[in-house]
This record gives sequence, structure tokens and C-alpha cells, in this order.
Amino acid sequence: MGVFPVGYFRATTQWLLRERRDVTARIAYLQAEIERIGCVTMYFRSVPEGEGSKMTEQPVGFAVTQGSSLAKLVQAYIAQGGNIYNVSKFLRPDTTEFIGAAEDDLDRVEKSPGGGIVAPQSVNYNNPLPQVNSDGEDGSTVEKTGYEGYEGGYVASHRYYPGRMGGRIDRGAWDSNTIVRAMHDVRKWANPTIKGRLQNMEWRIIKLSDLCEQLEKERDEVLMEAFGGQLEGLPWLDTEKYDPRKLVQNLIADMYALLMQTDGASGTVPINSGASKEIGHLFFAFEDTPEEVLGPMG
Repeated sequence: MGVFPVGYFRATTQWLLRERRDVTARIAYLQAEIERIGCVTMYFRSVPEGEGSKMTEQPVGFAVTQGSSLAKLVQAYIAQGGNIYNVSKFLRPDTTEFIGAAEDDLDRVEKSPGGGIVAPQSVNYNNPLPQVNSDGEDGSTVEKTGYEGYEGGYVASHRYYPGRMGGRIDRGAWDSNTIVRAMHDVRKWANPTIKGRLQNMEWRIIKLSDLCEQLEKERDEVLMEAFGGQLEGLPWLDTEKYDPRKLVQNLIADMYALLMQTDGASGTVPINSGASKEIGHLFFAFEDTPEEVLGPMG
């Protein structure tokens, strides 16, 4: 896509612009698929934080879209003895809200732990610092002594075991082979059952959840960025989130002005199918040859 004759760009964009007629039907299809797949929602215990709230990683319940494919999978998984809380936290970063009047003093209202994001954490260079939480004259609680492991790069989740063990333990620090062998002997007789009844179903639940997120992204972001406010079924473009210059028709118009012979008055409307006289100064495009017949997509 980085080097092409002018005719390739012209033919490709003509085909793409004709495809706009199917975008409305495509949105309806995406919506139907999202509803068919459904969604798993996890509920966590919250604690107050300023005017907002912070979610802990302690689950208190879950919900699945009734009658959806995920609902059927989750029911079957639980019936086989599976624990839905151990499959995934089903985090949703798009559910985090910010409240407050001043932009530099907003409080976060979380619906998922960590605002729905699991990522390595940054710390001060001299972490861990001694830390004491004082309760006034009644006493204090020592949270850190300064002898703990350096927490930089730890994943901010209870499922990141080094953070709970006080550091990244070297496998040579204990006889790990013996532990692995013991655990293998404990479960090897049930490995086919574990895979058939639990693992395969867990993978299907996660895969369907990921697919639903991909379809939502295509509906709410990809198509919006391409045609927001320009086609039926798409709301007006949020200019604070998307750059109007990246609308498909605007990108094509800019490229036509650069590659093609254009109307001198507007500078954007091609007057014929020929290349611009300045095409030789470009490093990524060149004129078509007489024997070159360039159809859609080359």
C-alpha cells in the first residue's frame, strides 16, 4: 500500500466508495451478532474514593445476557463444576466514568478493578519506601518496612503471583521440579476430563467475549471514524474523539488533489483520469502505462 500507480488508487477508491451502500446493512448485522453473542458482566465490591468509587478485585456477582450464546455456554460450564469467576474478570474499561467540575480535579467512578485496565505499574525509583498509616494517638499500622521487593513492572492484579509472593522468585530457589512432578501426578489421570469439561469451554467463553468486543469496536469506532455523520445509521462524528480529516471521503479528496489533474478552482475535483503534472516529484506514486488495466484492488 506504500507504492502504486495512479490508476490503482483511482480504481480502488471507486470500488470502496460504491461499497458505502452496504454500510447500513453491515451495522444492522453487527448489532444482531452482538445481541446473539451476549455479554458477561462482573460485579465487584466497591470502596469509596473521594467523590467517586474504586472497585476491588473481590467479585460479588455476575450477569449474562439472557438467551444469548454466552448464557448457554456459562450455564453448561457451571453445570460441569466450573467457576465463572476464575475464567476471566471480564473487565470493561469503557464503563469507567469521571465526575467533577474541574478537568484537573476529577474523581473516577469505576465499574471494574483498575478502571478496567490490567497493566504493569510504575513506582518511584526508590520503591519500596517505608509507609505508616497512622490512626492518630491510638497507634499506627506499618504497611511497608522498606525491605519489600521492588514493585516496578508488577501487573496490577491479584492474579499476578509475584506481587503476592513479595517478588519474582528464582526457580532455582527451591526444588521446583519436585513440586511440578507432584502436581502432575495429582491431576494427570483427569487431564482429558479437565480439558473436555472445563478448559475447552473456558476458551470458548473467552473467545466469544473477545469476538463481541471486536464487533462493538467495528460498529462504534471503525465505521464511525470512516463515515461518522455521513451515512444513515451513523450518528454525527464526535470531533473531540475523531479527526474529521480522517473521514474516508476527505482522505480520498486529499489524495486526488495530490495525484490527479484537478479543477483549478476547487483544487480537489479530478477533471480527467490522468495523473498530476507533479507526479514525478512523488516517491510513492507514478503514472500508468498504456497496457496497464487496473481494476478494483489492483
